Amino acid sequence: MADNAPSRPAQRGESVLRCPRCEAPLHVALDEDVEVDTCPACHGVWVEVLEEKAALKLRPVAFTVDDVRLFRKLYRPPATREPVRYLPCPVCGALMQRRVWGSHSGVIVDRCREHGTWYDAGELEKVREFVALGGAEFEKLKLAERGLQDLEAKLTREVARLDRRIDRVYRRARLWSLLGF
Repeated sequence: MADNAPSRPAQRGESVLRCPRCEAPLHVALDEDVEVDTCPACHGVWVEVLEEKAALKLRPVAFTVDDVRLFRKLYRPPATREPVRYLPCPVCGALMQRRVWGSHSGVIVDRCREHGTWYDAGELEKVREFVALGGAEFEKLKLAERGLQDLEAKLTREVARLDRRIDRVYRRARLWSLLGF
């Protein structure tokens, strides 16, 4: 994961960042040319908001729909259950939101919207594997499918509404013609 070279303490302003999991001081490390803050005790990784795409190697890579469908069949997220514990952001101290990275990766990360994401030991690598297998493209496909389903439902409702209106107008015109107007 991160380089084993000695590193400096991770700081924001005058304060040293601490691990939200075990409270140990975080250290700055390079992870494949991306600066991250790591915990030497529990091996968790703090990734700043602006560095996250580079750390996860998210790029606009083109996958075919068949590749994404194959991913859907092959990928099964891990089913581990741990007690829920909300962690404080190492930068601001506010409790971070827990969320599954992507809706199908199976990796639950802790995220501060303003400052970054905390990955427990091994989670950054799991998310990278998910991305490399086409997981990000799979997520995009799911969003597109959901959007198309929503659009189809709206169109169906609108067509039904217009059909009812046309039917009312037709009946009214027929009534008027029968009455001789």
